[in-house]
Amino acid sequence: MIKLPRHHQALRGPIDMAPLIDVVLLLLIFFMLSSTFVLQPGIRVDPPRSAFGAGAPSNTPIVSVMLEAEKRDPNTGYLLPREVVIFFNDQIMTLPDLRKALQQLNRNKQSNTPVTIKADKEVPLGLLTEIMNAIMYSGMSVVIATQPPNNGNGTTPATNSPAQPQP
Repeated sequence: MIKLPRHHQALRGPIDMAPLIDVVLLLLIFFMLSSTFVLQPGIRVDPPRSAFGAGAPSNTPIVSVMLEAEKRDPNTGYLLPREVVIFFNDQIMTLPDLRKALQQLNRNKQSNTPVTIKADKEVPLGLLTEIMNAIMYSGMSVVIATQPPNNGNGTTPATNSPAQPQP
């Protein structure tokens, strides 16, 4: 029988850091690239600006109202009137379909559920009023989404009143 030595001598010497750095950088690049492809759901609208705003719960139903892209008449080159597009939870709907969906939603949930309206600032006020009436007729409350002012000091140019602190 052959006897093998039982003592082991630990290898001593400098550790090469280049392979470790390569692996760490490759993992970093992998996670950076994979995380940038996660898309945020929703419809892009340009709501009006307001210095006064309160946060809405993130799990509320959202009605997005926007104007379709500008189109030109191919014969004359004039701009055609822009049509209004209504989305309810990322699905295109007409106003009567929205009323039905809101009534169905209210049957499934408790009363006074807040519904957030995200509307372009160019959407006609009459249509927004009809949508608000449909939401309130269904027994839910309305929250209108706005964006903060862009002048940097917390005031709107029209009112010059300071913004209220957020709770």
